[in-house]
Amino acid sequence: MKRLKGIVVPTDWDDSGKVISLAIATCDEQVYLIENHQQIANLGTLLRQEVVAMGSIRWGREHKTIQISEIHSQEVSNFKKSKTVKS
Repeated sequence: MKRLKGIVVPTDWDDSGKVISLAIATCDEQVYLIENHQQIANLGTLLRQEVVAMGSIRWGREHKTIQISEIHSQEVSNFKKSKTVKS
């Protein structure tokens, strides 16, 4: 199990502009696609927020992915957990 810290960002949209794919962008400019984004309740509420995520990371030919087991937002000023979402 690995720990990632970054910002939840959209990576793909449908024809009507709805976000259909999410990733975590880290401070070292790595992007990890969230494999199980549809199974995590209220993940959309963390969009564009700094988060800490725990999960399994895989390296593919074209991109890295994370299968999240736990994710929570992180307040920038004092780094306290404010929202926790589990898959």
